Amino acid sequence: MKSQATKDHLLHFKTFLHEKFKLQDKECELLGDYFQLEYLPKNEYFVRQGKVCRKLAFITEGVARYCMFRDDGSDVTCFIMCENDFLGDPESFFTQKPSDKNVQTLTVCQLMTITYDNMQKFLHQIPRGKEINAAIDHYVMTKMLFQRTFLLNLDATIRYKEFMREYAHILQRIPLSYIANFLGITQQSLSRLRKQMPETPKKEFKNS
Repeated sequence: MKSQATKDHLLHFKTFLHEKFKLQDKECELLGDYFQLEYLPKNEYFVRQGKVCRKLAFITEGVARYCMFRDDGSDVTCFIMCENDFLGDPESFFTQKPSDKNVQTLTVCQLMTITYDNMQKFLHQIPRGKEINAAIDHYVMTKMLFQRTFLLNLDATIRYKEFMREYAHILQRIPLSYIANFLGITQQSLSRLRKQMPETPKKEFKNS
């Protein structure tokens, strides 16, 4: 019997898929056969460069980042993901070849995960499995492209404003050093921007 916590997170996942991708009730009921709740501590890696991505995940609670490491030991935060986002490296996952990505948790994360074998069952046993997977891929790419677009802006103030508009709710949840790194500015510059501009009202993440 599933614990109440598992049921709550699974319900969150089902509700999101129903609202975003129009999953039918019967399809939503089958999700529990393919996905399972997984707890990942802070600073753990869900995907490591050079290793095969064994699972894909949906975040029901927590914050994570995609990052890359330079030869000098420094790192770059490429994307930040939080509740109602997906994690993993689909290319590595579906080809079962080593990933060129790193995905690290920045907080404790509760994830609904699916293994390669269960994904194959999902794609072939659910009539709209491939259609649903394609819709999720499009959603993920759109989210990542949005982050890349505002980060390409040369004005640090605008980059910060765009970040706050969408991600103000994670500002107090992760170290500011990661946010500064993500925005491509120093932590001192980020502190100045925070003093200059009032915080945007926090966005509710549970049903966003």
